[in-house]
Amino acid sequence: MKKRPVNLEKSDANIAEQYTNIYEGLQKDAAQNSWDARVFKKGKDWKLVFRYIHERNILVIEDFGTIGMNPKKWVAYQSLWDTSKIDEDTLGARGQGKFLFHYFSKDKLVLTETIDENGNYKFSYGTSEEWDDETKKLHDFIPGASSLDHQGTKIWIMSIKPEFKDELLDYRLFMKYIASTWWEIIRNYDATFIVNFDGVDRQVTLPDLPGILKEKYFENERIKGIGKIRNLVLQYRKEDIPEELRGIAIQRGGMAILRLLVTVEETIKNKIYGYCNFDDDLEMELKKCETPNHFGFFNRKAWNHVREYVRKKSDDFLLEITPKKERIEVTPDILQKAAKLVNDLIGEYAPELFGGPEKPPPSPPPPPPPPVRIDVFRPNQRKFEYNETLLVQCEIANDTNDEKNLLLCLNIKHVNNTEKDRSRYVIKLPQQSRKKIDIPLIDFDETKDKAGKYISEAFLYEQPEEIHKKSFSFYLHEEPPIPPPSPERGKAFLSSFEFLKGKKPDGTMQFFAKWKNLPITDKGIIRIVWDYPEFVRLRELTGGSKKEKNREILLYCARCGIDEALRKLLELRYADNTLDTDKIRDIKNLCDEMLYEACVRTV
Repeated sequence: MKKRPVNLEKSDANIAEQYTNIYEGLQKDAAQNSWDARVFKKGKDWKLVFRYIHERNILVIEDFGTIGMNPKKWVAYQSLWDTSKIDEDTLGARGQGKFLFHYFSKDKLVLTETIDENGNYKFSYGTSEEWDDETKKLHDFIPGASSLDHQGTKIWIMSIKPEFKDELLDYRLFMKYIASTWWEIIRNYDATFIVNFDGVDRQVTLPDLPGILKEKYFENERIKGIGKIRNLVLQYRKEDIPEELRGIAIQRGGMAILRLLVTVEETIKNKIYGYCNFDDDLEMELKKCETPNHFGFFNRKAWNHVREYVRKKSDDFLLEITPKKERIEVTPDILQKAAKLVNDLIGEYAPELFGGPEKPPPSPPPPPPPPVRIDVFRPNQRKFEYNETLLVQCEIANDTNDEKNLLLCLNIKHVNNTEKDRSRYVIKLPQQSRKKIDIPLIDFDETKDKAGKYISEAFLYEQPEEIHKKSFSFYLHEEPPIPPPSPERGKAFLSSFEFLKGKKPDGTMQFFAKWKNLPITDKGIIRIVWDYPEFVRLRELTGGSKKEKNREILLYCARCGIDEALRKLLELRYADNTLDTDKIRDIKNLCDEMLYEACVRTV
């Protein structure tokens, strides 16, 4: 027996752990190897058959219309982790997937037959550790079995593990995996996939999709000098589409690597369908950063630019199809004041809810944010390596009743003052609105950019005055310093309030729609139902006065916080077996006193 020339210490079990779904991974790896070996570019006469032999407990994978394996490919096939394949013009990048074949076998035994273009037949048997192609024949393992009789390759996965059989042999699910991965070559080239797990040949077909309500199509758009988007198609369908086809498929060589799901209401998300494919240059760049299991991409330049391009186009598309929603507009400092008020009252009336007898030390309230400001300014990560990409998230807010003409200036520099990037944006921002700034991605090049700490600064001007600024730092090819432990702070019952709606856009109700608020979370967050009828009525009674509306919101939040304190006090008394009618009355009176104080202190 010959040892496998494995150039990384990987086991079949470790490899299998890298797959989110080993059954989907099995068909993906088998098909990409076969499609790479097709005789004709457009797949004429190409076919891949998955067949399970019940009486022998063997899974057979056989292809047609392929070139088989010549001596060079035969040797490469026996290398289960051949990272040199990354430079080949094929779908398979590293030869990792063959580990899966051995993983499905109880004995890790896989038999392989191939006939190449010159009619040469080869047979091998082996585990993930060793193999041989000289001493035994197919009939030594499977008496009476017919050898491969056509150009192509046939793989026998012996003794399928019992724990894998139920899910593996669900032919409907297995055919869905194939359709969702290989829909493009099935649609464009009539590629044939046959699944026979119960004695019946079934050809994989694509499901009929609901009609199109709206569609956007983009083609031949260049990405950062590394290649072109050949096609990006975005569609909004009339009805929900099958779950396995939802989102925007990122295609490479006819294979769906992954699907990008859009961030939108569920009722709309379930109707979004699309795909994106690339020219040869961009395909090769994406191949270099594709994960070995063919289910995703690493954080590298090519993928980051593609993902950002698709995100921007899909966000614009969603704006066109998403119904405008009533905005939840609350001044941030109102929520901060409400949280502080509740914590102050609990510190005075029920300090045990802080987890100790002492009231937390008071802290000065943060200054209210300016009405026109840089509201969001942050990086996608804190540490970067060369060939990775910085994505800056930036949003500008205008809480005034006037339209604003603004100038945003950004610069990124190394701590030694070497400038990395500088940009300016002229912004017209309507009253009571926000705007997301699309900042180009920033790439890092080892030949140009120094390692170390970088600082990114944003300055907002309403000419000629600077009205706000923000900054962040990040590190290139260097570990960020570990911050010293912060001084011990006093505990608080409540960290923040958040709002959410009980009614969905389609008119149906969330499970919590008839509650004032959701229970306080482990992190001290209370989520209040914005469209709860009593809350709506109180806001409407203010008659449009912003000051009165803010006071009612503050008091309503405080009431919800005190209600949660009541709930927690009852739970504590119940837990220590002291809860009786007198104790319930005392706790209720205590909370009434807190509510009274809340009203007095907000006048």
